[in-house]
Amino acid sequence: MNKLGNIAVAIAVTTFIATNLILLYGQKSLIPKYVYAPETERMAAADYAEKLPKEALVVPDTVYTAYVDSDATVEEWLVREGESVTAGQPIAKLDAGRMEGQRSIWQSEQSALEAQESELESTLSQLERERSSAQSGSDSNTNERFGNSSGDNDSPIVDLSVDVTVDVPQEGAYAHAITAVENQLSDIRRQLTVVEAQLEQTGESPSLVSPVEGTVANVHRQGEQLAVDVYALERTILTYAAGEEWQDIQQGDRAYIQAPGLEAAIEGSVDSVSEVEAPESKWLDTYRKLEKRDVSNPLAYYEVRIVPNEDVSTLPFANNVNAVIYTKEAFDAVAVKAEALTDRYMDEATATVINGDGHAVSVPVITPFDWKGQSIITDNLYEGDLVITGPIYDRYIAPPAIILPMPLEWPSREEWKAHDWRDYLRFMLFR
Repeated sequence: MNKLGNIAVAIAVTTFIATNLILLYGQKSLIPKYVYAPETERMAAADYAEKLPKEALVVPDTVYTAYVDSDATVEEWLVREGESVTAGQPIAKLDAGRMEGQRSIWQSEQSALEAQESELESTLSQLERERSSAQSGSDSNTNERFGNSSGDNDSPIVDLSVDVTVDVPQEGAYAHAITAVENQLSDIRRQLTVVEAQLEQTGESPSLVSPVEGTVANVHRQGEQLAVDVYALERTILTYAAGEEWQDIQQGDRAYIQAPGLEAAIEGSVDSVSEVEAPESKWLDTYRKLEKRDVSNPLAYYEVRIVPNEDVSTLPFANNVNAVIYTKEAFDAVAVKAEALTDRYMDEATATVINGDGHAVSVPVITPFDWKGQSIITDNLYEGDLVITGPIYDRYIAPPAIILPMPLEWPSREEWKAHDWRDYLRFMLFR
């Protein structure tokens, strides 16, 4: 009898204890459950930037080229390469006997250039309308040839061509085509400026005049004509983006420029990023030699122009400068270990934060870029937040209350010497 009674008592006690344990520590219990999170990080706000260092060159903002018919047309050169000129200043004295023929050439060029300008403006408007309507697969083809000729054999013949062929099955092709037309239109307008400057001159002594204030850069032959390149006074900074860099650089990106001759680095901004490959030029050839890097596609170089915020006229043309482009920036943001984020998709992710109640909660965050092994957070994580950067043991409890490594901080010597045993006793008895 005693044996059966003991067994019954043991079963009852065991059942009682088990039931209470389930009530105390089960999922529906009100008693908080604690898990251990050994790795945490307190967030601190700062500014972060992803930088792209580049070799760059000082180049003229615009190059104007004036033409004369032939060597025989020029009686005397009045300036030399490297000399400064003002707008309207004579560059060369022309043969008065040949002036009428030269003037007829300039007038014919003016008419042809104006016709090209009008046609390109029409093409540009058409492309912009088609892009706005987003009609996939539509075509815009313009192939115009302009000439000025007559039956009179003494009349000069000017044959200038503009060939714009655009196949636009998608948005990217529209942008490429519009950029190509804009570049041609800009070149036509520069040529018009030069021709109009020649036609505006008056006086008995015919001359080839400078269309703008600037520097005579080069006198050379272009086909059967003599050409004079005049650099405008305004300077800009030219660099090139390789194919893999092009996606990172955007118009308006902040940049810094450093070069001998500048007292300190000066700030600027990216003025333009070309969408078409850069043409072969002395600038591109020099850039390749300065950059000294292997690229997967040798054709994929794109012009990037940086406008400095301060005057750089102390730097000569073709001077090498060091540029740093800030491709991505985040101000007053926080940074956390990249591996601490979960569910990453594009610029979205999830972080685990200890909230005010001591629970681990999942928080959606925005992370536009990574920097030195850390993810930069611009939204939903703030200075002072405590983020769990390592594993959470027994995470099946939701939401888990967190036990942190103890002690979190040791008091300083000055702090613990400021209290005696009575303060501690009073705290434990009357808190």
